[in-house]
Amino acid sequence: MTFGVFANLLVLLASKKMGSMNSSFGMITKNQAILNMTMCLIYVIFVCPMQLSPSNPLIPHSHYLGLIAMTIYEISNQLHLLLALNRLCAVFWTFRYDQIFTKSKTTMFENFAFLTSVFMCLLFYEFLGCHFSYSSSTWTFVFFDSSECSRITWYSDFIFNICMVALTLFINLLTAYKAGRDSRVLLSAAGVQMSKEQRQREKSFIKQSFFQGAAIFAGQVTYYVTAPFLTDYSVLLFLDSSLWAFMHAFEGAIILASNQEMLSVMKKKRQSIVSAFVLMF
Repeated sequence: MTFGVFANLLVLLASKKMGSMNSSFGMITKNQAILNMTMCLIYVIFVCPMQLSPSNPLIPHSHYLGLIAMTIYEISNQLHLLLALNRLCAVFWTFRYDQIFTKSKTTMFENFAFLTSVFMCLLFYEFLGCHFSYSSSTWTFVFFDSSECSRITWYSDFIFNICMVALTLFINLLTAYKAGRDSRVLLSAAGVQMSKEQRQREKSFIKQSFFQGAAIFAGQVTYYVTAPFLTDYSVLLFLDSSLWAFMHAFEGAIILASNQEMLSVMKKKRQSIVSAFVLMF
């Protein structure tokens, strides 16, 4: 998970250096990177020690850590949807985009995602007693085992989040298709061939949109649908204990791999650091 911390940290640092990220989209992307990085830090600092030491004093109080992790996860999913809607407005309602996604409105949308996630997680996973606690036998966090909690978490976690993630993936793919079609129509009307850079930018947008949504969707389905049918203990252990953290770790890598502008910023940053180091000696 250290990889995930650094990958998302690089996304955050690169975003701060990019002029195109001083916008509504950039605000959401930076906050998303912070959430991913925080989730990876929780795994590295707290979960790994509990996995290595069954007598860790944190285990009896781990439901508080589980509450924080679930809250971050819910905020993250809502920000993914907000990013998808941001892209959708930029492509379908270009002339109204600046009115819909001003910086103040974006802050309001993000605060709404934060407050609703905190309220929902406190209600379901603290006040109603469906604690999300660390289990030494499974090496991961599990919900309190009762028929009532199983019913609550099936709807509050799986159904709610799978619908949100599926909607996010659909919006991203629809936006990518519309953006690609519009650019080709405009270039065709002007009698201009699409450049290599434009094709690369379009492919990067589609890849990032698809893989971000697909990674989270696959994580939800695997945890709730696939895992109960598996009998291989080692595979099951990985899916239950590590997949939720890997999803957030890989998202930073997906953004970096799909965004050429961000990669170029990081290369320039690295070159400047190397140059400064050489000059010191």
